[in-house]
Amino acid sequence: MSILDLPRVHFKGAARVNVPTANRNINNTLDIATNTVLQNGSGFDLKQHPSKCHEYLKSFTPKFNHLGLEDPEGDFNQVAGYNMIGNNHFSWENTYITSVQLHYGQYQTTDPIVGSKLGLWGHYNEYLRTSFNRARWVDNDPTRRDSALIYAGQLTISDANASANTAHIFSSDIDCTHGVRWLNPRYIIDQPTHFLSNEMAEARLFQFSVCKKNQNFLFNQLNIDSPFLAQLKIALEDPDVLGLTVQYCVSNLSPPQQPDTPVFCDLHGTIGLWRKHDMATNPTGRILQPDNPLQFSPITVTIQDGWASLNMPISIPHKAYLETLPVKNGMPPKLADKVSLGDLVLKSNNGEIIAILPESIYQNSDNNHVFDIPLKISNTSLDDQSLRLESNQHTWHELDWHIQAEQHIIAIESSNPNDDSKSTQEIDIFSYFRGQPQAIKNLIPFIATPKTINCDAYIETDHQGRGKLIIESLAAGSGTLFLGEHHNPIQVRILSDDWHLLDVADEKVDYDFLYHNVMGYYELLYPFMADKVFSMADKCKCETYARLMWQMCDPNNRNKSYYMPSTREMSSVKSHLFLKYLSNVEQSAIPKPLPDLQQPITIKGDIKNKAQLIAKLRDAVDLELSIMLQYLYSAYSLPTYAAGEQLVNSGRWTQEQLTLVNGTKDRRKESGWRGAILEIAHEEMIHYLVINNILMSLDEPFYPGEPIFGQAAKDKFGLDTEFSFEPFSEHIIAKFVRFEWPHFFTSVGKSIADFYNEIRVAVNEIPDLYSSEISKKGGEHHLFLNEIINRAYPHYQFEVYDKATALFAIDFVTEQGEGASADSPQFELSHFNRLRAISKKLTLSDIPFEPAYPVLKNPVISERKGCHVVTDTDSKALMTLYQGCHELMFKMMMQHFAQTTKGSMRRSRLMNAAIDLMTGILRPLSVHLMTLPSGIAGRNAGPPLPRALNFKAMDDYYQGCFALAKECKSLAKMAKTVCATPTETQIELLEFYHNQMIELATGKLSREG
Repeated sequence: MSILDLPRVHFKGAARVNVPTANRNINNTLDIATNTVLQNGSGFDLKQHPSKCHEYLKSFTPKFNHLGLEDPEGDFNQVAGYNMIGNNHFSWENTYITSVQLHYGQYQTTDPIVGSKLGLWGHYNEYLRTSFNRARWVDNDPTRRDSALIYAGQLTISDANASANTAHIFSSDIDCTHGVRWLNPRYIIDQPTHFLSNEMAEARLFQFSVCKKNQNFLFNQLNIDSPFLAQLKIALEDPDVLGLTVQYCVSNLSPPQQPDTPVFCDLHGTIGLWRKHDMATNPTGRILQPDNPLQFSPITVTIQDGWASLNMPISIPHKAYLETLPVKNGMPPKLADKVSLGDLVLKSNNGEIIAILPESIYQNSDNNHVFDIPLKISNTSLDDQSLRLESNQHTWHELDWHIQAEQHIIAIESSNPNDDSKSTQEIDIFSYFRGQPQAIKNLIPFIATPKTINCDAYIETDHQGRGKLIIESLAAGSGTLFLGEHHNPIQVRILSDDWHLLDVADEKVDYDFLYHNVMGYYELLYPFMADKVFSMADKCKCETYARLMWQMCDPNNRNKSYYMPSTREMSSVKSHLFLKYLSNVEQSAIPKPLPDLQQPITIKGDIKNKAQLIAKLRDAVDLELSIMLQYLYSAYSLPTYAAGEQLVNSGRWTQEQLTLVNGTKDRRKESGWRGAILEIAHEEMIHYLVINNILMSLDEPFYPGEPIFGQAAKDKFGLDTEFSFEPFSEHIIAKFVRFEWPHFFTSVGKSIADFYNEIRVAVNEIPDLYSSEISKKGGEHHLFLNEIINRAYPHYQFEVYDKATALFAIDFVTEQGEGASADSPQFELSHFNRLRAISKKLTLSDIPFEPAYPVLKNPVISERKGCHVVTDTDSKALMTLYQGCHELMFKMMMQHFAQTTKGSMRRSRLMNAAIDLMTGILRPLSVHLMTLPSGIAGRNAGPPLPRALNFKAMDDYYQGCFALAKECKSLAKMAKTVCATPTETQIELLEFYHNQMIELATGKLSREG
């Protein structure tokens, strides 16, 4: 019976919970039926700055101090809660296997698997291609304490001392969400006076299962000689076993000492076998319910092989705390013993004693409160009798029938009043009688909220205890129904009725419309975006990331941990407004008139020491930068989807050609040739940063690199492939394929693979490159990793601090480019293979097709060898602005690393500003320049070939930010004078970062978000 079967794994650790707390509607500040933030009973005026709403929520009294006591000067209140900026991240921290079981009542701590570390991760983000993906804790109905849903994508078990680039002992995908199954509201009885005392007292039980048939169910990858793993492998071969069930409990919340911080809780759990008749997300066995559910929680029991096994992880509360609160380090306080109930006696309904659980055993938490006790009777056929567990103070009684839904916390769209079809969701029902699957007929569900939901009149299950139930939404809000006994609720969130927005014309969905109807609510109630990512009140940021916003809000991704909004109360209609907005942003970037694409044309070696290695690594940075820029130039020479639609409408392209170049209209993951080359360029940017991390691990400063082209590139890199800025074409794609040519295919001449092999050999052979002391160096980040890397190393963030991590980083770069081998899973996702796929389609096309704008090769502002000078005055002015912004981006990166080579790139304000400049200014200006005249007949301009950057970052961070602010202001002023005027968004971004750099320079804003 799930975790009560053998073998078992027990684990303990801590849970980091970062949920938002201003959405709990403590004082009539929220209407969850309409997603409206209320101020004094009316909708908050969205014309006001969001900070006004945050101030309003924080103004409520009473106030509380860091001790949780009422204090007029305190920083906390109940309405905003303790963590207004929570982002729903949920993670297991320092969680280790504490014991294993192969036999009832015996707990082994010497097996090699004991001490291994467990990790719970989110889903791989196919769009950002990130590692280190967090799971999410989402309160489906934030006004309830039992509505938490966990969105997780991967479970891992690894060696306790494993680094980020070490393979796991075990890894598996998680295919379902899982929610709170049991809640003990008073798991800690004696609570101090504290405004969070109710939350501190709570304990929750969760459960999920992983399927052994999943292709990513990877068992004992390290071939550990473990008797436990050997026995578990045999058990998994049983056809009745579907996989593994993981049950865990979160309790003992440690109160925060300052607002807007995550909290830590105790975490303990057990892993066992998942059998065919078990539910994936609910404890299975004979269910005993407590007489007092406000202080105790259920217990599951199985009786087999002369033993009674009891699953009671949060069933008995603790008496009190052993430490004074709050704990200084923020971790959960130590707890006193469980309340004393005396010995617990398991009896049948005729009073016969079956087994006795001594108090000395249930007071022992080493086994996570999963106990095996020998039977007192020889007759184990108890199927015809109910059970109870009793003491002189409390009793648990068995409910003979246990009917439960696999998906018991759900969200449904509101019904469309203009459509005859109903909005429904079908869920799986399981029925058990005294722990065994059994059919049930004509069970009438009880609907507690008949105004918001309806369902089938009867529930019926087959002989295996399986059935279905269809739930229908009637009105927006919150609903509950019960399956038989009131212990088995199904919670339903009915999303807001937004069907009136369905037929809004695409062109009307501009920024103001989207903010008023969708984004404003989230900006008011969930300010983590503004604090950690970007504010949706900043139009320039929203236009910059319009495509990404749609991809994250796409309803198809609702069950993924990366879905936004992370709280998931957005209707499908509102989600699709992001697609309409994206379409408008793309349309606004199309030049008018569209330029005629058919204009007639009227014209060596060995690295011996550290110094040589550093020089070669600097060459590698130059190489990655130069290749990345060529990919970007080629990709931006292709029209966007919106521009491509106009080409289809004008008869220049076919619909099939549009799909090849830009993918599909829904702007989901498939983005055609343009999107594929941009993806590869993004990965080259990560290669650039990874090589810099290796440099910085050798105590070198961050090196911005120098773009190398023409003969200089041949001389420096020893490659016979031309380095140049050229528009997309068969010839250019062939060149790109040559760039990424793998070492395992025969080739003439030197390749990039050969270039990196020299570096790898040097890192491996040169002595004393790294000290024995591990010290993190190099900026961590987790963007643009493929799914294979994320699955194998979900916590990898480009860290380099010793020889092993340096070699791993080099292999990461080369394998992402060429693939590890022709039969490796990496090969399919390699740059080489993706570029070859484009080349094949382009070459084998029945109709010759040149989709790129006719842009210049190697455009420049002033004379340079092998380049073409743009002479059109307006285009040249815009190119000058582009060049200034391009150099500003690198200066921001250099200023970040000037302070520390160990800082987080991911959280750095300067690094994120640089990324925003790249995405919000350089990208749209590149596209715009591709459509402007160059002054040379038949050819358009383009982003200029970069020049070497002459810049030294300041040692003083604040002075550096002042200098950057000055440059932002100067470039914004220049942008306003350019005749080929960039859009308002680019000017706003420069002004935005002028202000932000001033705030950083004056200490008003933290260096990291």
